[in-house]
Amino acid sequence: MSGARLLVAGGPDRDAAALAAALGRPGRVCRAVLPAFLPDVLSAAAADVLIIPLFGQDGPEPLPELLTLLHGVAAAAVFVADAGFAAPSEGLRLLPGLAAAGIDTVLTLLAERDEASCRSQENLAWKRTFLSGFSGLVVVCDSRRRVVRGNAPLTHRAGADPAGMTCHAALHGRGEPCPWCPADEVLAGRVAAMEIQSPLDGRYFAMTCAPLVLSCQETLMLTLLTDVTERNMAVARLKSLNRDLERRVSERTDVLARQTEELAEANNRLVELDALKSGFLATVTHDLRTPLTSVLGFAKLVRRDFLKEFMPFSDVSEKLRRKGTRIADNLRIIENEGERLTRLVNDFLDLSRIESGRLPWNDRDVDPGEVLRLAAEAVGGEFEQNERLALVVDVVGPLPPLRLDPDRLVQVLVNLLTNAARHTREGVVTLGARQLPSGRLELRVDDTGPGIDEKDRERIFDKFYQARRGDTRPEKVRGSGLGLAICKHIVERYDGSIRAEGRTPHGTSFVVELPPAAASPAAPTSPATRPNAEPLPS
Repeated sequence: MSGARLLVAGGPDRDAAALAAALGRPGRVCRAVLPAFLPDVLSAAAADVLIIPLFGQDGPEPLPELLTLLHGVAAAAVFVADAGFAAPSEGLRLLPGLAAAGIDTVLTLLAERDEASCRSQENLAWKRTFLSGFSGLVVVCDSRRRVVRGNAPLTHRAGADPAGMTCHAALHGRGEPCPWCPADEVLAGRVAAMEIQSPLDGRYFAMTCAPLVLSCQETLMLTLLTDVTERNMAVARLKSLNRDLERRVSERTDVLARQTEELAEANNRLVELDALKSGFLATVTHDLRTPLTSVLGFAKLVRRDFLKEFMPFSDVSEKLRRKGTRIADNLRIIENEGERLTRLVNDFLDLSRIESGRLPWNDRDVDPGEVLRLAAEAVGGEFEQNERLALVVDVVGPLPPLRLDPDRLVQVLVNLLTNAARHTREGVVTLGARQLPSGRLELRVDDTGPGIDEKDRERIFDKFYQARRGDTRPEKVRGSGLGLAICKHIVERYDGSIRAEGRTPHGTSFVVELPPAAASPAAPTSPATRPNAEPLPS
């Protein structure tokens, strides 16, 4: 600014020349220039011209004392030209000795004005960026609802430059104010927000209106509108889907409730039928027990007497010998079937009493080794009938005592050993026992028979289910299909488990796990359960 010329508006030529000489700047005089006409002067001035109009505070007349006495004290309004725009900076005091101090004051004001101008340009650039970057509609209206400023989307919606149009005409094509217009509320200084539907195209807008106060104390209304039609449509679709889903859920819930009631009724009927069946079987088997015992006893007696008293005389002829042999075989079949029916009746009675809770349980602390000895002795006859099949008892280490009914555990082991003997033609059946790292006792019955299919290993514990094991001993009678179900009931009563496993290359293992008796010392190894796994003596 040091090379700029000084232009003084106001006063006679000689006064202006004297002021220019005092400031040390060349300049010229523009007469009778009022603030209202200052932009005209600025537009005609060169870019390097400084315009300093000197006027009194109360009017456009120049101060005579300032023009006649350069070093006098006066108050003046100083206007500084900046890029074609004039803005006031009030309160300037020209000190005595304007030649020495006046120019510094003017230059200081110019520097401050440059900074303010930069800030003003930054604010203007920010406002323009906001107006152009906002995707919605921006409307600035005055108190008469006429558009003062708007952005490009507003121009596109209005179809022309909206300046001077009413906001309701530019936005909604209406000839009168909108019924929801919050202009009075906003111009009073409050902010309003609402969602509206434009009558122009039926689209929905989220509208926010806020007061905009200018430096001249005039208040405008700034309105921002965002199109939310797609959002509302998505919300409406979502609500429709939710209603449809709720309806379907309600329908399915009703269907499930009805099906649940039907299943509950069917289950109750099945429970009643099962109870009737169990009661009927218990009654029938109990009534069959006495006559069946008599039939079996007489069949054994007749077969024994027949073999002892009559078979020796059948050698007199081949015909009598054949008939005698046939009678003896028939009596043996009657005896075997009688024994099978007896086992079936006993199993029915045991299962019925277990399920009904009427089976007595004589629980006490028992030595597992003693239980294994009793079970091995009970099935000794089964193994004596087959010289190619051996029973081995294998006990590993000391066994913890068990708290249970020893007769029921013997029943479980006898059932497993009998099944193993029935389905194994030759080889070894092993009755083993050991304590697991978890502290539970493991009892095992391993055989070398044909094995059980994997798909049957879970179902064999169901009542009346009999797995096809490719039995290599067809002369043995079939079981009742209740023995393993009874074993499962007994073991689970004592918080134990039972399962069937396949062996390599063939065979089956039945594994029983039971918890030890609480707070009981470990029982010593019984002499009958030697850890060297020798076969029991016959």
